[in-house]
Amino acid sequence: MAQLCQHLPEFEALSTQIVVISFSRPDQARLWIDETNAPFTLLLDPERKAYRAYGLEYSLLRSWKPNVWLRYAQLILKGRKWRGIQDDSGQLGGDVIVDSNGQIRLLYRSHDPTDRPDIRTLLTALH
Repeated sequence: MAQLCQHLPEFEALSTQIVVISFSRPDQARLWIDETNAPFTLLLDPERKAYRAYGLEYSLLRSWKPNVWLRYAQLILKGRKWRGIQDDSGQLGGDVIVDSNGQIRLLYRSHDPTDRPDIRTLLTALH
């Protein structure tokens, strides 16, 4: 999310609305909003219908492999707060770009929690 926030003017210039979909409980979602100050719309999907519709996988093994621990350690060393394990740590996420006609322009299914497309990939899909 921090990467998206840093490039928010570029997304806004392309008339893009960023929406975050989470299966979190409302209290956990509120904590996330308060901690990140992310200016995005947050939709809750506790039944994970969107996750299934986009084919986002579930894997405890990939969610906690060594490179994930290493990435979290790097973030903590940079000053990020560790919030502990929340909700279901095996649910993998992804990035989806849907245009104003409802067509999927990008569907990126994360292989593990640290796997996200870079900003250039997202911006290129919007052009």
